[in-house]
Amino acid sequence: MRIRSLFPWCLLLLAALLSACATLPREVEVSRAQLEAALARRFPFEAGAGGLFSARAGVPRLELLPADNRVRLAFGIDATERVTRSSAHADVALSFGLRYEPADASIRATQVRTEDLSVQGLPAGWREMFRVAAGLVAEEMLEDAVLHTFRPEDLARAGGLRPGSIRVTRTGVRMELVPASP
Repeated sequence: MRIRSLFPWCLLLLAALLSACATLPREVEVSRAQLEAALARRFPFEAGAGGLFSARAGVPRLELLPADNRVRLAFGIDATERVTRSSAHADVALSFGLRYEPADASIRATQVRTEDLSVQGLPAGWREMFRVAAGLVAEEMLEDAVLHTFRPEDLARAGGLRPGSIRVTRTGVRMELVPASP
């Protein structure tokens, strides 16, 4: 008789536990707009080399590549040599993967590679050298760049789950939340 009277309470408790599990988020999404806002804080980017030249990278155009699980950025770089005032322009396209950094709860660029780089305004002899140098600078500038930082409350809602794999989608980036390792 006593077990029969506890049965409805057990069912109610089980239903409450199941519904609590069902409401925990299983992934976190960072929208395209959030990614673009993070990039807008980093660009335009200006640099120089010992007063010899100055360079300015414009605000990039963001392209999401779900099939490759990568993000692509395309932007222009304008460089001016200060002594002769000669200038050059480069159009750069880079792509990169994404990784989660637990130390600061951020999503960062990784495995940055130059996809396309064209140079105008330089003599042919200098063009290839500038193309290689600009590609290396652009790759180094973006490698490990923070694209999004989660607030503590974003991950606290995950109820003990930890960040897992990251996928690029048509609308942004999704990070899977998985059970924490014992």
